[in-house]
Order: sequence, then C-alpha cells, then structure tokens
Amino acid sequence: MSQHRFDDELLQLSRVPRPEIRLVKQTEVHGRRLGVFASSFNPITTAHVALIDKAATAFSLDHVLALAGVSNADKQAYDCPLDFRLEMLDLALGPAPNVSIGISSVAFFVDMIDPIARTFPSGVSPYFIVGFDTFTRILDFESLYLARYDRAFSDRCAALDYLLTASHLIVAARAGKGKEEISELVAREPRVPSDRVLFLDFPPDLAERSATEVRQRVRAGLEITGLVSPAVEDFIRAHGLYSGS
Repeated sequence: MSQHRFDDELLQLSRVPRPEIRLVKQTEVHGRRLGVFASSFNPITTAHVALIDKAATAFSLDHVLALAGVSNADKQAYDCPLDFRLEMLDLALGPAPNVSIGISSVAFFVDMIDPIARTFPSGVSPYFIVGFDTFTRILDFESLYLARYDRAFSDRCAALDYLLTASHLIVAARAGKGKEEISELVAREPRVPSDRVLFLDFPPDLAERSATEVRQRVRAGLEITGLVSPAVEDFIRAHGLYSGS
C-alpha cells in the first residue's frame, strides 16, 4: 500500500455524504462470519493482533476487517496522522491471509452496519470485537452518544435493538473485568439478547497492554519491544512518532 493510495482513499472518504468504509487491503478469504475490529490503532499493538487471532479462532470467524477510524467516540483528533496509522496496520496485519484493512468515516457501530453491507455485497454477518470499556459505551446507559449517531433512533434501546439484530458482539476481558462483569451488564439491560453477546477469555497480561502505554513509553524514552511488532517499532522510531518533538 502506498502513501498516494492512502491519500486517494482519505480524499474519497471526506467527500461521501453518508457513513462509509473504504478498504485499503482486501483479503482473498471470504465467508459469512466477519469479525470487525474498529479501533484507533494509535499504534496497533501486539495485544490488538492477539485479540484478532483469538477471536477468529474462538468463534470460527471466516475473516476479519480491521478498521481504523477517522475519529472515535471520545476523541476527534490524534497525535499520529491516519495514513501513518494505516501504514502500521499494514506492517502488523498485512501478511495475515484472513484480515482486511479499512478506514471508517464513523466511530459508532450502529452507523457501520449499512457500510459493511455495501462493502461486502455478497452478504456477511458482522461480529464486532470489543473490550469491556467499549461494551459499556455501546450499552450507553446514560444516552451520552445517542444524539451523535448518524442514524436517528428514538432512544438508546432502539439503537441497541438495531445493532444487535444485525450483528453480534465479541466482548474481551479488560482491566480486570471479565465474564461475570459482562454478564451483569447484560442482565442489567433486558433489551440485549444474551446469545448476541459472546465472551472472549483474554489473558490478563495482553489485556493490560494498550496503545496509550506505547505512546507514554516512547515519550519517556523507554523501550516498547514486545508491545508492538518489530516492524511497527522500527516505523515509529524512523518517523519520530509519539516522541513529542
């Protein structure tokens, strides 16, 4: 993938009037069970890669779409350009035969349903791969995000109905929050079908790794070996990313 191609894709994405997904790398592996991992990937870590692998294995996903967002639910700007985040995604995931890489113009899963259907017209069943913290944002008990969805819903329950009718959620343990805490949240929200929320047991050492830690360590001049792949580490060093200079 070239810098010029990224520029073209980003320019096209900025012009679309509706939520859109653009693929910058498409796997030749197909099937109905599509894992969707949408994240900032700022940068992509070894935990991200492990999460994709474990989710694909545990739930027999045919292929996975790694989506870098223009923005996310709680952040509108990043300290690393999207084209660099895409380059790092390609370095970490490009060799994987079952992983596609794309860009999403929207941050919320309810707004990704239609773009996914247009991107895979032969038909797929999306399985969104999320951590515990993202799962709580999806439930949105206080309706903090309702007004920000591109698609209009009467209330947050209507948004949940729409999302969980069209997709499944694979929820990974994170920050000490595991199956018990996830089950409690599902029980708290009766509009969530229990068979649509799937728990992924994720090792605590991996669950604690984060892109935030990588950025902090780079700024502090500390090693990041093992937190990102060697190719991503070389890219970060070569471009002076996250150094604060």
